Amino acid sequence: MSKSVTVKKYWALGKQIFMFLLIGGVCYLLAIGLLMLFVERMAMEVNLANVFASLIVIVINYFLNAWFVFERGRYKAWKEVAAFFLFSMIGFSLNVLQMYVFTSYIPIHYVLSKTIITVIVATFNFITRKFLVFKK
Repeated sequence: MSKSVTVKKYWALGKQIFMFLLIGGVCYLLAIGLLMLFVERMAMEVNLANVFASLIVIVINYFLNAWFVFERGRYKAWKEVAAFFLFSMIGFSLNVLQMYVFTSYIPIHYVLSKTIITVIVATFNFITRKFLVFKK
């Protein structure tokens, strides 16, 4: 592989990671905003609020990732959506379980808990989406 091909490959990966993080940041802010709205304004229990906020953001995140981050076409559209949501549900389960542990057994404020969890789940999401869901 020539040096220019290698540079282009890493440049494309860097751009992809940047866009994933940018979209992830927007989705993180949305998730935190929804979580705080549900907990502070609607008096919803933290873990239930996390479930609703996370589910809303997963749907938005799919469209943003499909449009701006990853190349579609590894699978037929319905298989791609199914694979995305299968891995999203695994990430969602990690999110819900960790939030429960962090807020119930390790008394960490729910916004800080969500922030820590987001970093962990975002790493899982990028790896599964890049290598198992989308084409590139």
